[in-house]
Amino acid sequence: MNKKQFLNTYKKIDAMEKAETKADDKKPLYRSEHDERLIKDFHYAKFQKNLDNAQKSDALKTLLEKENWDETDTEKLLESLR
Repeated sequence: MNKKQFLNTYKKIDAMEKAETKADDKKPLYRSEHDERLIKDFHYAKFQKNLDNAQKSDALKTLLEKENWDETDTEKLLESLR
């Protein structure tokens, strides 16, 4: 390789790095910190509600104790998780 080929290679590498940095610049997921906090609090409350419902569900407890499941048991599980 001669000097000109080396310089062209370095130019190509620099161009690739600049293209990668432009691709990495994305819009933020949330509009503001307040929006982020509200959305995360909402999802956490929803998770807590679902967890509480699952822990209090007698149908779910009986299904979890059962050893051999059939198709109807799977359907009951899905209905109890909705």
